[in-house]
Amino acid sequence: MTENMRNIIKYFKPVNFIWLLGIIVLIVVYFYGDKNLDYTEKNSNLVEIHYADAITPAHRNLINKFNDQYAGRIKVIPIDLPFTKFSTNERKELLARSLRSKSEKIDLFAVDIVWGYRFAKWAENLTPYFSQELLDKIIEPIFPTCYFNDSLIAFPHIIDQGTLYYREDILKTLPDSEIILSKIQESISWEDLIELGLRLQNKYPNFYLFAASDYEGLICSFSELLLNLDRDYFQDEIIDLTKPEAVKALKTLQYFIHTYQITPRIVTGFTEFPCHEFYLANDGVFLRSWPTFISEHFNIYGNLDPEVIKRAPLPHFSGNKPASVFGGWNLMVSKFSNNKPEVIEFIKFLLQHDSQKELFEVNGSLPVLKSVYEDSTVKNYDVLKFYKDQFEYGVHRPLLEDYTRISNIISYYVHHTLTGDISVETALAQATKMINSNEVIFK
Repeated sequence: MTENMRNIIKYFKPVNFIWLLGIIVLIVVYFYGDKNLDYTEKNSNLVEIHYADAITPAHRNLINKFNDQYAGRIKVIPIDLPFTKFSTNERKELLARSLRSKSEKIDLFAVDIVWGYRFAKWAENLTPYFSQELLDKIIEPIFPTCYFNDSLIAFPHIIDQGTLYYREDILKTLPDSEIILSKIQESISWEDLIELGLRLQNKYPNFYLFAASDYEGLICSFSELLLNLDRDYFQDEIIDLTKPEAVKALKTLQYFIHTYQITPRIVTGFTEFPCHEFYLANDGVFLRSWPTFISEHFNIYGNLDPEVIKRAPLPHFSGNKPASVFGGWNLMVSKFSNNKPEVIEFIKFLLQHDSQKELFEVNGSLPVLKSVYEDSTVKNYDVLKFYKDQFEYGVHRPLLEDYTRISNIISYYVHHTLTGDISVETALAQATKMINSNEVIFK
């Protein structure tokens, strides 16, 4: 290593150096492209679209199909931001840094559905590009996340919903398994789940797993318990996390780890992918995850029959109906792009019935097109029907212009409660104070 390089590394704090490496990854991917796709064609009339997303096998295949269909006119070049390398929060910051510089190097980018307000200032108003006829073909739950100041700032791409997974083979060993499995399929109560965990604690210590690192995924788990108690909790102008519902929600997560010890403390270091891998490798019984869990991971852990893992509605507190957070990814067009008409062509291609169908069949990603939910020829249609029924219980994280700042504060204090660093009441009081005094947590 040269002396100049040593000086550069000394200049950066470790966290900044990590972000620098992330930016370098983006630059390398941009200049060298995806080696699995052919981008050697040179054509002065060819418009190249740079598309930043987690490029799955289904995305790659759709990109190839689009490039073939529009050969000589439009070519999509993917910028891959895989979940195996970038957490949701890291992906958000990488995109923000690129767009903040008014770069023309990203034309189209996928955002978590709660990022819309954060990215609105860098996004093209899509209202003129999409007819009401097309909008009417999209499922309802996702649309609230696509508008800002009455403008269509994003277009739905895929939708997620919080899901409970469980090992049916393990539960069938219990003498009252039929009763237990029936409860789970109807949405088991948190109280009954805890009781079951205490029964299985000695043999299966990794009873209930959820990603509890300091990041957006933890907000989803906390929000589900909180909104299970009060669906209108975030409707007030002022966010007050000291109210009894928030205290009960956070204490329940804390009890799983510290009081009942049916969730291992290691989850406090997990984002989704490490949590999934730990669940599969260590006889986890229950897992809170998303619809794509099985399709993403069973090519890795082939020693476990995927048929033994079933999905069910998330648990609920007794007397309340289930609540599962909506997730998913919307598409935004950079206002700095010089290729907006061509980008719109690609978005419309991704919204075709066959494209949406393929994203579900290959990735397990839930479609946003109504027609796919009515198509009984779809592979694993029973799974699609399950989620169509579950949309009734879907809830949104607060759709606020300042959401990312608020989310960073809440996840920080929820995480440090679960690690045992701070009490529930103190954490929620400090989070409330920071949120309402417009303070910021830097991560």
